[in-house]
Amino acid sequence: MMLTVLKYMASCMRAYRSLAALFFTLLLLDLAFISLAPLSFQLLIDRAILPKDMNAFAIILTVLAVSGVLCLSAGVVSDRILAKLSAHIQQDLRKRLFEHMQQVNMGFFEKKRSSELLSYFTVDLPSIERAMNAIMTIGMQSITVVSISTIVLFYLQWSMALVIVLGAAIIFAGPYLLGRRAEAINISHKEQLDLLVGDIQENIKAQKVIKGFNLQQAMTNKFAKRLQAMFLIHYRKNVIGSQLERLPMISLLLVNLSIIGFGSYLALRGHITLGALVAFFTMYTSMGNSVFNLTFIIPVFTDASVSIDRMNSLLHAPKEASGSLSLPAGIDSKPDIRFSDVSFRYNEEQEALKRIDLRIAAGTTAAFVGSSGSGKSTLVQLILGFYQPSSGHIEINGIPMQDINLGSYREQIGSVFQENFLFRGTILDNIRISKPSATKEEVIEAAKKAEIHVYIMTLSGGYDTMVQDEGSNFSGGQRQRLAIARAILKNPQILLLDEATSALDPISEASINRTFKELSQNRTVITVTHRLASITHANQIYVFDKGELVGSGPHQELLAEGGYYKELWDKQNGMQVSSNGREADIDEERLAKLPFFQGVDTEILKEIRSLFNTESFAAKQQVIQAGEQGEKFYLIARGRVEVSRKNIDVEGGKQHLAILEDGDHFGEIALLNNVPRTADITALTPCVFLTLQRKGLHYVLSKHPEINDRVRKTLQERK
Repeated sequence: MMLTVLKYMASCMRAYRSLAALFFTLLLLDLAFISLAPLSFQLLIDRAILPKDMNAFAIILTVLAVSGVLCLSAGVVSDRILAKLSAHIQQDLRKRLFEHMQQVNMGFFEKKRSSELLSYFTVDLPSIERAMNAIMTIGMQSITVVSISTIVLFYLQWSMALVIVLGAAIIFAGPYLLGRRAEAINISHKEQLDLLVGDIQENIKAQKVIKGFNLQQAMTNKFAKRLQAMFLIHYRKNVIGSQLERLPMISLLLVNLSIIGFGSYLALRGHITLGALVAFFTMYTSMGNSVFNLTFIIPVFTDASVSIDRMNSLLHAPKEASGSLSLPAGIDSKPDIRFSDVSFRYNEEQEALKRIDLRIAAGTTAAFVGSSGSGKSTLVQLILGFYQPSSGHIEINGIPMQDINLGSYREQIGSVFQENFLFRGTILDNIRISKPSATKEEVIEAAKKAEIHVYIMTLSGGYDTMVQDEGSNFSGGQRQRLAIARAILKNPQILLLDEATSALDPISEASINRTFKELSQNRTVITVTHRLASITHANQIYVFDKGELVGSGPHQELLAEGGYYKELWDKQNGMQVSSNGREADIDEERLAKLPFFQGVDTEILKEIRSLFNTESFAAKQQVIQAGEQGEKFYLIARGRVEVSRKNIDVEGGKQHLAILEDGDHFGEIALLNNVPRTADITALTPCVFLTLQRKGLHYVLSKHPEINDRVRKTLQERK
């Protein structure tokens, strides 16, 4: 353990050999004086005090004073050098860790909690710095004093020195025997600390969800359990730490009593002079303190050893696989993308894609559609090179992707994701991040095309407005537009849109889609969407279901073929949302496709249709809360919602059940009886619902007994 830490420190100092050499030289001068100063008692007593020689007394004091000033000055300078050396090493370690984090593959981040990654910088690096400072100050001082003192003590009286050496072995025996146990407890302590910090970090980010679901007490109870686990390991860490300090103290006390008794006996028998005895005791006291200090820093070594192992696990994490071939850039080198028998799994239990064969021709628009979890977003991540296929291969312009330099490839891609991240800095900086050389005029032009310029100009700081934590001072739609502006500014060869307009209102979506259509000229566009009406113009539509490619072709061909695409289209078709997003409607043909209205006469459906109301919800707003009484049915005219249940035992305090999108419905059991809701429904994007009250439906059905029983029976069966 101790040797591992020392080797690591030595490797860190290699880049600063000259500075380190100067530090050690000056430190040794300082320590030589501290170590040898007690020997002056023998000279003072035997050569000056007992003979009453004032000249010898003056000379000895003068030498002591001059050497003391010189050596202590060297010590002061060495302190400043150590501070600089320590700062350099911490800077290098931070840089090394951060640079490696930029290179590791996405799978690493999927497996690690953000709090664990942060702890490398906030817990482990300070732990290594503490160990380094302890080694270079207390450690070096103690080792030097012990080494010099041992030599001098053997010179003064070898038999007493031998007792001291044996005693030192006893002093170190306790910490050595407890070392492995202390290391295991330190590992557990850091793991619990990671989890504790992660819970706090998660809680801060999830405050809207926590308050929206009234989870404050549940979160408090969950945190209390975490604190209890932390208390137990913290208690054990403190106990082992006190044992590591107490055992050497007891051993040192026993050695002290032995030396006092044995030394006094030797003086009484005339085997040692009085001056030598005083010098021996003084030097031994200094040496004893140094030995004790060495045992005192053993917990610091243990802590640093754990931190070094943890950091090495990050530094040895596999980097992204990237080849050496660079793709040519420019308007005449549009990428052609081909998937050949590609399968992919995130883990052994989860196969996300199964034997995918497709080609996205250069300069065409391709759309990936399918229900949530069908694999379309996973395909996008493979196109970006975030993951490598489990089997099969991907080619860009006929070149295997693993042979291509990912940096040169990604330079040709402009991406807009479902969740878009804004960095700390100005709005200008956040848009220009995709093209650092862009002028402000180019940024403004991109913002205008993304329909965010007008809003930016209403802000007091305009484009210099500061973005708060992760863009919390902007709405989801505004963050989406800023991300779209980034992609537009880059003017890429491949425009990759993953639910790029999901957070926008109908007017903005229509306008942005027109912008995307203009941008699609002379470039490859890949769009992932659940809203089929927005991709009817695509050259090729790829339909996914449960990780498989179940259909491909232009919109009209897919409709003519029937199958899964037509099911998706029929589910979404027949509903209209007004341009302002405030009103929605459904036609009788679409209404008749609901399971409990199948076969109902058109005239009755017209009457039922008139009972539907329009309701709108903002992103992150709760639509239904588990336990509340159900009284209406919901049909999603536009948007996406999450179905979940409260569960404090899972991350975030809720258990994900499903994602519902345009054309899906929920709450039909409320049309039968006034029963409590069994799950929470939360809007993930701005949503527009068509809702039907139970009492309204019952009124219509009461007028038509011939269908009343059948509708009720169908609802009962679905229940």
